[in-house]
Amino acid sequence: MRLCGKVNAMANTSRKEAKLFTSTLEEMKAPTQSFFLEDEMDALQWLVFFICICFKATQTESSWTVDVPSSVEGLLGSCVVIPCSYNYPDITVHTFTGIWRSDDRVIYHPTQSNTVEKYRGRTKILGDLSKKNCSLMIENLEQSDGGPFFFRIELDGPNMFSYFNNKVSISMIGEPNPTDFFVQEEVKEGQTVSAFCSVSHSCPTYPPDFHWSHSGERHFQTQNLQNGQWKATSTLTFHSDRTDHNKPLQCRVTYHGGKQRETSKTIKVKYAPVNVKVEYQSDVNEGETAHLKCSSDANPVSSYEWHSETGALLNKGQTYTMSNVSRHSEAVYCTAVNEEGRVRSSTVKLNVLYAPDIETYSKCSSYNGIVKCDCIVQSRPPSMVHFVLGDRVLQITKLEKNGSVTTGTLQTDFGSFKFVHCLANNTLGNANLTLSLPANDNMQNIFIASGAGVIFLIILIAIGVGTVKRCRGQSDGTPKSDLSTMRSDRPAEPPRYAQTKRKENYEDVHCNDIYTNDSVYGNMETDWDESVYANM
Repeated sequence: MRLCGKVNAMANTSRKEAKLFTSTLEEMKAPTQSFFLEDEMDALQWLVFFICICFKATQTESSWTVDVPSSVEGLLGSCVVIPCSYNYPDITVHTFTGIWRSDDRVIYHPTQSNTVEKYRGRTKILGDLSKKNCSLMIENLEQSDGGPFFFRIELDGPNMFSYFNNKVSISMIGEPNPTDFFVQEEVKEGQTVSAFCSVSHSCPTYPPDFHWSHSGERHFQTQNLQNGQWKATSTLTFHSDRTDHNKPLQCRVTYHGGKQRETSKTIKVKYAPVNVKVEYQSDVNEGETAHLKCSSDANPVSSYEWHSETGALLNKGQTYTMSNVSRHSEAVYCTAVNEEGRVRSSTVKLNVLYAPDIETYSKCSSYNGIVKCDCIVQSRPPSMVHFVLGDRVLQITKLEKNGSVTTGTLQTDFGSFKFVHCLANNTLGNANLTLSLPANDNMQNIFIASGAGVIFLIILIAIGVGTVKRCRGQSDGTPKSDLSTMRSDRPAEPPRYAQTKRKENYEDVHCNDIYTNDSVYGNMETDWDESVYANM
């Protein structure tokens, strides 16, 4: 067994160690021959001896193994990790020294001075050698870092091994690999959206950093692929909104070393109409035609309906034409409709412009001897109001504007004038109206006195007529003249009347005096009224 131990310790060493192993066998061989000659060892001991040697030699060769890919892909300027795991014979080991070499130089050694200058500070064993992990990281990859490289392990004493037959090369790429990007591109407003952004890389120590153009909940995961490649995936989850419609969702990946890769997809969000409004020229002259247009923000695109203020359907289509508009045209609104809903605009009423129209109930009135005139004008835009008395334009006392109604008030001494003129004008025209002035107090007294005199005179005339009739009744026995005869026998002469003095007391009037002259009586049929009114 001691021989087997020596064989195991010297197996698979360098050429110098191999020569030493051969010489040891020769030395062991001579004493053995002597032993057999002298002590006559039996054949069974020889058999056991050689079986032991063969078994240990086979066990030693099969125990020094390593698992590395033949090639890994590395991004220039970034880092690469060569995955490595190894195995060694089943012996007790206290110290482990891992070395990475190319054919003629050491690219990693735990003692920095043993590492060639080019790789100092750039290489590092990431694994735990005691756990048989020999993975190597190379940072700031350069084009000349292609290898090939192999691993060597040095254990306690003479136990060491170089894995010449398991070399690794690095395939350099100048730009990151394409990004895999998935997202549901057509969603409804409020729907949950999940986006996935994945890249492959070869530096798990410093995985890529993901940046999204949209806020939301983010998750990161990594997966070990074959041949030293890793897959990093970032997931973004958010609730869609109409503001996301037709906007690119971007995923930007930044690799260790600074290189970036960006990709995006445009999301289509379906949503009911919003911002529904009527576009129109607010000011339009009365009698003209107004053109209204309905607009909205919606996906799919909206269709439109027009309604009166009472809800009656007026038209279908994005535009609506109102002909011969007037100040009395009713308000309207539009409704935008798509498969996601229907939304109406606010009600709009045209600002119809028209020339002044003076209301007929404008008037002048008197109160406690003060005359006030109010001129009430309907117009849009509001009018200027003036009062003209004779040939003078009077300063207005007060002007009130309430919407389309303008009221001008004048309060002044109008003298003996019976009328005043109200004038109104705006940019579209003018109007005027004559207002009657109420009589002042002196004129009212004169009118009252005159009216009383007329009434008194009518009463006097009525008394006179009654007296005459009474006198005619007292002279019923007097022979009546034949008027027809008198008119035919005597030629007609214009009546001659003496100036009659108006008596103050009608009780002194005597009937006989009135009828003394037959000619006067005979002419009463035609001349009575004239003689009476002539003597008044």
